[in-house]
Amino acid sequence: MTDATRHNVIDFRQKAKELRIKHVSKKASAGVSDLEAERAEALGLLHLMGEGGAWDPEKAAGYLATAAKAGRARAQHELGLLHLQGTGVPHDVPRAVELLESAWQGGHAASVIALAELFIFGEHCQKDIERALDLLYEVVFDGETAAMYYLAYIYDRDAGHHNPFEAAYWYRRAAEYGHFKSQIRLACLYAVGQGVPRCLETAEGFLQAAMKSTDAQDPKFLYWQGARLGETPETEFLGQALIKAAAAMKYTPAQRFLMEHGWRANSR
Repeated sequence: MTDATRHNVIDFRQKAKELRIKHVSKKASAGVSDLEAERAEALGLLHLMGEGGAWDPEKAAGYLATAAKAGRARAQHELGLLHLQGTGVPHDVPRAVELLESAWQGGHAASVIALAELFIFGEHCQKDIERALDLLYEVVFDGETAAMYYLAYIYDRDAGHHNPFEAAYWYRRAAEYGHFKSQIRLACLYAVGQGVPRCLETAEGFLQAAMKSTDAQDPKFLYWQGARLGETPETEFLGQALIKAAAAMKYTPAQRFLMEHGWRANSR
């Protein structure tokens, strides 16, 4: 890591201390009892998920803001995501990051992943892989599967940090927890011999493990991933399996793709 890069990386331990102080002072000044904060969070989540009535993100944001001011980590997380999307509240990335950081310090691990995604993909802020790595390594040894996957993704896909052996290691760690995308990517790596020995039998094994959870996946994702893998001879068998799974879920583009390529659909 260069001196310039190190200078730009957040000292998250110091940040944690500052946020804890801020968290306590906010809670003390919020004027909301624990019971009121818990109720506000529950109502906010109810309107956010649309349970028991119409989906109403604006009303949800109001309740979540009350709970967030009292230091409720889940409310801070969900409100941060709403600000990130501009749903029910103004689109406000700095505010979203502040809320997600507070939620993380409140023990909400999903907020770390959300922050890491921001810096990995740079869709709402400047891309910063070093900051993403710092965040992911904070939680990955606590068994956070998503952190394992994103570490693997960085070492697999980012040109400045490319390390196929490290990528394969973290994909395998996530795959052992049943992470579908990691299982598929590992099957690809074994099929082409990238970061691991080329072994079609092992590739088939990870494919079969992934296929056990295809019903829980988005057929659009299965189709998109399958079409991409089907373009390469070494991974065509993976592409076929994913597209057949999407077709079995009545996803029309996948069904059309099978007919166009003469592939037989899975029977259910």
